[in-house]
Amino acid sequence: MSAALKEAEPSGRILTGRMVLAMVVVFFAVVVGANLIMARFAIQTFRGVTNSHAYTDGLAYNKQIEAAHAQDALCWQVTGALTRVATGRTRVTVTQTDAQGSPTADAQVEVQFQYPVDRTRDRTLALTMQQPGLYSGEIEIEAGHWGLVLRMAQNGQIVFQSQNRVEISDRAP
Repeated sequence: MSAALKEAEPSGRILTGRMVLAMVVVFFAVVVGANLIMARFAIQTFRGVTNSHAYTDGLAYNKQIEAAHAQDALCWQVTGALTRVATGRTRVTVTQTDAQGSPTADAQVEVQFQYPVDRTRDRTLALTMQQPGLYSGEIEIEAGHWGLVLRMAQNGQIVFQSQNRVEISDRAP
């Protein structure tokens, strides 16, 4: 026989069934371990709860619809503006007129900046009336995308509410 066809002498360790089983078990142990670590980090950073009272809020939905109809019946014209006055500081200005174009002087105005996903970063600002129908205030808030909820109340009852998405930027316009 030629030298090329001769059986080669085994060198090193022989691959056995037990060794293959051990490799497969170790492989899946690493995969499961990595998944458990990622799941733990995901749960710690995002609890998955955006509303702790979803059931009761769902039951109160008809009241929200009634409030929206009452708000529409007021025919108020409300506009708002955000102005970055310095890095980290934003001026909020809100103007309001009624159906006849006259400002309302007895409203309490509040804005809430809601940070997506992390409610612990939410910021609330009560605006002060500069003149009838004109409200403003300044808040320290970081740049980024925010949910903005504007609430106007009279005699302790919310009569106007608006929800918007805003972007606050430190870049020059």
